[in-house]
Amino acid sequence: MKNLLSLAILFFSLSLFAQYEYPEKKNADIVLQSTLAVQLLNDDDAFGKSANAAVQQIFEENWKLTEVVFLSKTEIEKLKASKDSKYAYLTHDEGLLKETRMNHISTDPNSTTFGRSFGMGVNAPTKSISYQRVAFTFAYYSYNLEIIGTKKKPESVTQIGFANGELSKIDYLFLCQQLTHLIDSAAKEVPQKEYYSIERNIEKNQNSQLILPKAFFKDKDLEKMNSYYEYDFELVDVEKYQNVILNKEKGKTYVKIIWSHQHSMYLWTVVDAEDGAIIAQTGFGGVKFGKNHKANEIIKAKHLKYITSKMAQKVNSRYK
Repeated sequence: MKNLLSLAILFFSLSLFAQYEYPEKKNADIVLQSTLAVQLLNDDDAFGKSANAAVQQIFEENWKLTEVVFLSKTEIEKLKASKDSKYAYLTHDEGLLKETRMNHISTDPNSTTFGRSFGMGVNAPTKSISYQRVAFTFAYYSYNLEIIGTKKKPESVTQIGFANGELSKIDYLFLCQQLTHLIDSAAKEVPQKEYYSIERNIEKNQNSQLILPKAFFKDKDLEKMNSYYEYDFELVDVEKYQNVILNKEKGKTYVKIIWSHQHSMYLWTVVDAEDGAIIAQTGFGGVKFGKNHKANEIIKAKHLKYITSKMAQKVNSRYK
């Protein structure tokens, strides 16, 4: 019974995740025949100017599939409105997801349930009032790759979600790498199971050094990391974490928190620092009702063991 309960908890925590939508071949082909138009931020403040410089540098150096141009939001909206199919459009926006639940309060003064609140899945009393309450709140930031397809209107190819909008060079590099892998593989008709091979990924993780930012974990767990992860790892500060990623260091992997549009929640991944391929993905448990969840609350040290767990990665490897 205890084993069955543990399995159920694992299944609930990890769910049936896939990190990003795998594009259709016909849409990937259109992207490859187009010029990539990347939407810039408003540059009326220091952050916008810095972010625009970073995204331009990263894509100019790393986007090899097509030509790339950088346009304002207004310029891209005009092109999309005119149904200009010369471009594939990479736009971005922030989002806030609120999951609501229906509750019921008994209003029968003659009943022993008077004034009691009944949650979702419970038969409400005959005399009651219903109301909605916010169960979860998630904030995220999203990039959407669109094309003007045969329907002559914008069609989504795939979306890349981030845990927040304060993106830096390492995030733009991750964005560029994910789009490259997804578009190139879909166009070549690489099967989804081959694109994300559990056996290959586990072997890669076992033979790589995992880079873990200290800031992602609670202080009480930092001293016990050896008990959570049996393979090679290094706890580092933010600067070293960024350098490993930007230098694309061979033999290194790193953890990254992302937003999954397919499942409307955060999950954390392990990424190959050399080429940006995602080689493990894990959901987070412990969702608290009525809470505004923040990205830095997600990685639980005790879940690091799932990186090289075949069962856990099988659960997490489903693509839509």
